[in-house]
Amino acid sequence: MAFRSPTYLAGAFLILAISFAIYFNVAVRVDSSAALARFDQLTAQNASRRAAVHGERALRLLTKEGQSEEQLAPLMLRVADAQLSRNRNERAAGLLRDALATKSSDTLNRRKRALYEDKLARASVLSGDIETAVAIYASFLDLAGDDAVRSADESAAISAFYADRVAEAEQLFAAALNHARPYESTVGAREAQLAAATNMASLGSFYAMREHGAYAAAGLLSSAYLIRTKLLGGDHQDTVQLTLVLGPVYSGMGRLDDAEKLYLDAFHAQEQLKGANSPDLSLYIKLLTGIYERQGRYTEAQALQEHMRNLFRDAFGAQRYAINRERDRREDINRPVSQLFLLKSDYAPGDLVSAAEFSIPTAKSPNIDEMKLRLAGDPDADPREANLPARLAQLISLCRSESGERISLRSGYRSYATQKGLYANIGGKGTVTPPGMSEHQTGLAADINVENRFMRPSDRAYQCFEENAYRFGFILSYPPGNNYLPGADPYEPWHWRYVGVSTAQLYREAGPYQKPQEFLAALPCYQERAANGVFPASGEDDLCLSAKPEIKVAASEKDRLQPAEEDGDAARILNKLPAARAPR
Repeated sequence: MAFRSPTYLAGAFLILAISFAIYFNVAVRVDSSAALARFDQLTAQNASRRAAVHGERALRLLTKEGQSEEQLAPLMLRVADAQLSRNRNERAAGLLRDALATKSSDTLNRRKRALYEDKLARASVLSGDIETAVAIYASFLDLAGDDAVRSADESAAISAFYADRVAEAEQLFAAALNHARPYESTVGAREAQLAAATNMASLGSFYAMREHGAYAAAGLLSSAYLIRTKLLGGDHQDTVQLTLVLGPVYSGMGRLDDAEKLYLDAFHAQEQLKGANSPDLSLYIKLLTGIYERQGRYTEAQALQEHMRNLFRDAFGAQRYAINRERDRREDINRPVSQLFLLKSDYAPGDLVSAAEFSIPTAKSPNIDEMKLRLAGDPDADPREANLPARLAQLISLCRSESGERISLRSGYRSYATQKGLYANIGGKGTVTPPGMSEHQTGLAADINVENRFMRPSDRAYQCFEENAYRFGFILSYPPGNNYLPGADPYEPWHWRYVGVSTAQLYREAGPYQKPQEFLAALPCYQERAANGVFPASGEDDLCLSAKPEIKVAASEKDRLQPAEEDGDAARILNKLPAARAPR
């Protein structure tokens, strides 16, 4: 055989290589199997950006060959992942949406499907489709149930998994939505836009309860408010309801002018609905007064306070606070309970009754202790109506009628031992107070369920409770920004405490805004001054908060309240307990 020169061999090899390259490129462009094999190869090499091109080609070729979306759904999900790596969010969203709409996607387990839906939501936000994203995350929020208000990072439950996906999307919404300029939905018919507003309200309320969620909350809630205002009107109750969530967000961000406008619009809407002389306007008067005081507009704040007192005088009588309420103090009906005012381990009320006997809907078996409440009856009124469970039943009935939502008692009385066990099991995740500082031990607290999960600020029932609970003797124990309990997230919109009608009215009329424990600690001072017609003036120090409160409780020493500090002003320091001194 004749010897071939190296030049000849190199040329032959080059021709072969070129021929193979031409064949390969032709094959991957016209042969679905070759395109799919190349996609698989590049994906295995973590070269997803390059793989996306071949994946798309494989989809086109396989579609031409007659394969349906049902058959192609698994490949579509994989190609969507590759497109996400290229930041081709709109294309990725389209692939994910089509794949998840097929019946074959039903074979995915719940966790894996949720991951793909999460990717769809993220891609939708990044491509400007806010409506799809909020629909997905709002459904996650519903599926999360109570885990939406717990710190569930270590839980393996699927509900906690949904909650985590929503929580992780917070920064996504904060970046995508301008908190100072609402997103204006123009997609779909009127019903579709209102559905988007409802989803935005649910998500915004969730983020509003989180420590650093203000920007995401403001963007979502202001967008929902704009949509409802345009389509329903500013006086519609669904629009007014958002005021109670968005207003505090604006206030916390220092956007006082925006909060003022919200509260003014809500006040005028409720004034038209309920009449200019309704004491139910007091909630919005209280909110406006707080804004005016922060703005230094004390004259206007004082005028509003005087207006509220006139409303209360006309509705409830001029001498409403002249009644001696020493019995309530002695029987602990209006005593403070917090990490500064602890209950003894053997403290137990002696007048517990079944909530079901008073027609209160219960979320658990009506026979267990947790479905009991204190009777706490007024001795000078009809005992069948003037007591805690009867009034709670009336409040729930009113709010069920106004909201159309299912409302039930989730938790009433809990003994020290029960509280200790619950805290040991789930206390670290929130929603359960350490033993000894729980109002549930008094039998005077009621956790409220709406639609079989904790009440949320986005619920219509929450607006009803905020507006009307004081008339039945209840106050919100743990408002936004409180520091009464250990833990990062002490805000509990579902926890309502019975303090008696007179005390609840006084708190609405003259108490410090969103400071219920300080108010209860200094209650004798407020009662004495109110009975004499002396109320705190706007712009001046609240003398009741600057005086050391005298806490009078049951006669036996074992039931006496135990302040965490012996000296100092307990009313003023209630929110300033150093973390190192929190009871364990």
